[in-house]
Amino acid sequence: MKSKQVPEMPNMTTQDHSDHGPLAGELMDLYVAMIIVIPIAFFLKSLWL
Repeated sequence: MKSKQVPEMPNMTTQDHSDHGPLAGELMDLYVAMIIVIPIAFFLKSLWL
């Protein structure tokens, strides 16, 4: 009896994330929120003292 090797399927989940840069998706939202919130926080802190 002969055995047949099954070809390996490429892992699609690793390929889906490899083409996105560090500024894609939720990270971009986080960076934009930090750019907006941090200066407002420093401004409000300067008014507090």
